[in-house]
Amino acid sequence: MQLPYTTLDVFTTTRYTGNPLAIVQVPSGYTLTQDQKQRIAKEFNFSETVFLHSLDKLEEKDLAIDIFTPWSELPFAGHPTIGTAYYVLRQNARADGDIQSLITKAGRIPISKESGSGTIVSASIPHNVHIHTKQIPNELDKTGPCPIISIVKGMAFILCSVPSLSVLSTISHGLSKDPYSDPILDSGWSEGLRGTYFYVAQGVDEEGRRKFRTRMFATREDAATGSAASAFSCYFALQEKGNGTSEFVIEQGVEMGRRSVIMVAVERDDWGNKVQSVRLKGSAVKVMEGRIEVDEHSA
Repeated sequence: MQLPYTTLDVFTTTRYTGNPLAIVQVPSGYTLTQDQKQRIAKEFNFSETVFLHSLDKLEEKDLAIDIFTPWSELPFAGHPTIGTAYYVLRQNARADGDIQSLITKAGRIPISKESGSGTIVSASIPHNVHIHTKQIPNELDKTGPCPIISIVKGMAFILCSVPSLSVLSTISHGLSKDPYSDPILDSGWSEGLRGTYFYVAQGVDEEGRRKFRTRMFATREDAATGSAASAFSCYFALQEKGNGTSEFVIEQGVEMGRRSVIMVAVERDDWGNKVQSVRLKGSAVKVMEGRIEVDEHSA
């Protein structure tokens, strides 16, 4: 069996920058086992690979996706969501159709094109924001310890302030001893990823959005991490007073030579103490496409 695939660079409009993503189309009526999907993801060896189901069913407005790293499945991840949204809304034969959402293990994600832009798409990110009790000592900055925040169960990030871009450039690993089992999370939240998100504040842009430069490490460094950017933005939005929307522009991947630009808008509730919505925005560009051979009898 051959399955079509497309690779994109996500959170960029320049090929060979941003974060690479593979999208494998799985036609209606065909099923891949977990082992097959895991083997394919390991073969691509990108930070994530998406399995996109039933794009060939023209009546489907909600498309199911599975997200895999080379090591495990994820309930949600930002750059696969934006990359897949870009692909189904702007790149394939159904781009002018009525696709409305992606269905992930973390829930339904409404997607849309951003008006006034030929490349930007947005996604309403599933969220169950939780700030963990434990904090990690910050040896890089004396402003205080590093909080830990989950955007959903299974996706947690240590947020570590860094005093300058020069210090940021020297970092080579995260603060979690084991990105999948380090016992630093609250009870009931222990499964999944524990990444470290290092950041340097960069002021405010002309539109009033807060700017940051970041790096993210888990099993390896990631060029653009939409889930971490979403968790990070939620944390800082909740530090502000009252209701309203906080907007962020986050630059990541510069030190890897794969510059990415991630945009996040976080809306707080009427009391200002809870996240009401998270909107992740970004661009992508197609790099290559082809077909991958799948052994239907692989175990």
